[in-house]
Amino acid sequence: MHRLFYESVDLDRDAVLRKRDDWQQVLLAEESLRILICHAGDPLFAWPEDMDAHELVVLGAPAVPHLDVDLHAGQWIYLGRDEGGPVIAVDIAPVVADREEAVRKLGGGFGDMRTRMANLSVDEAALAAQARAIFNWHQGHQFCGACGHPNLVAEAGYRLQCSNPDCGKSHFPRTDPAVIMLIHHQDHVLLARSPQFLPGMVSVLAGFVEPGETLEQAVAREVFEEVGVRIKRPQYVASQPWPFPGSLMLGFVAEAETTDLVPDNEEIEFAMWVHRDDVPNLPEKGINLPRPISIARFLLENWCAGHI
Repeated sequence: MHRLFYESVDLDRDAVLRKRDDWQQVLLAEESLRILICHAGDPLFAWPEDMDAHELVVLGAPAVPHLDVDLHAGQWIYLGRDEGGPVIAVDIAPVVADREEAVRKLGGGFGDMRTRMANLSVDEAALAAQARAIFNWHQGHQFCGACGHPNLVAEAGYRLQCSNPDCGKSHFPRTDPAVIMLIHHQDHVLLARSPQFLPGMVSVLAGFVEPGETLEQAVAREVFEEVGVRIKRPQYVASQPWPFPGSLMLGFVAEAETTDLVPDNEEIEFAMWVHRDDVPNLPEKGINLPRPISIARFLLENWCAGHI
């Protein structure tokens, strides 16, 4: 089984340097520093989206003073260090709120993660996804949930600190766990369609973990709620960061105890059992499979190949 999209490998998140007040100065002095520019979490590509060319803009420290945007006034986070050196992400939305104006100043285009990320390398996509998740967390937690005062960014972006000295509460990045599960019975797999999917697409089932339940319980509950099927022996397979906006997809495979399908008609438009040999041929019938970058596709392909 291959590496999953958005999965960082060999990334040193460098927690020691994060905690230093001078982390920006330390990194800006390194020749190997790479800087990703973002706007409201979306990364800057070298080419506009309508040109169908996909390359992330990666800057070195010497380029920063020559830009038509004051990067120093943006929001900075330290992603970590890989074999190519340290990587910083800067969100310029606080400096240039209008995205079209930011594009005029910088050129290129800020790409929607769902449409353009699939064209990047896995390593680039992982860094951009990490940046997007942190920036989205900052955007949604500008104020302390305990007292309502503004939060201040600390530890290179990985901690928010309440500015109220009488409160002083620390807040840490939120990741929402979600289970995604391939349900099979003999040589058939359960595929379903949600109204939120792209036109013509079906996929395996998924849902968020609720407070107080195990991952295995969440798998069983979601499957029964969505299609009325009872399952047994859920087994963990793999996980994938999913920055929409900040989830961790936990992949399972499980066997169905019952096979009658009763879609809930709210989250599921229809569901069907498909034979293992027929899954690759679904696109020929106008039924699209999940995107190759998704853990849903990963589960399907590995089940069809007999790897799980």
